Amino acid sequence: MVRIIVSMLLLVVLAVLVSFNLGFTTSVSLFGARFDQVPVMAVALLSFATGVLYSLFLYIGRFLHTRKKENLARRDKEVSDRERKLAERESGGGRPTEASRAAEAASDTAAEVPGSEGAARPGPARTWRERFSKFFNPDR
Repeated sequence: MVRIIVSMLLLVVLAVLVSFNLGFTTSVSLFGARFDQVPVMAVALLSFATGVLYSLFLYIGRFLHTRKKENLARRDKEVSDRERKLAERESGGGRPTEASRAAEAASDTAAEVPGSEGAARPGPARTWRERFSKFFNPDR
């Protein structure tokens, strides 16, 4: 409510200022073009509107820059968290997950049963290494 009252008062003050200065004129030079008999209030209002637009563009640019900076910081934090988790997983730190325990149990049961197909079949990592080494190690 207070904002509405203040806005109305400012508009009334602006209207009074404009009405008292309508008779005064000036000459304006804009990019080399000269305009004569331009009302002073028109120049003042156009200057004010130009300043508001300029401030708006500066505000939007600052807002977008800040948001981009925060987004980059968030991504950097996510990447460092992923790297930390990956390092923990590779070093064997932390508690084993259910999936890793199930994989260990499956490999143990496959290794315990002699003559089963699971023990004789190579894993995907081993086959990938063999395929890769054929291209870069001709002696093999």
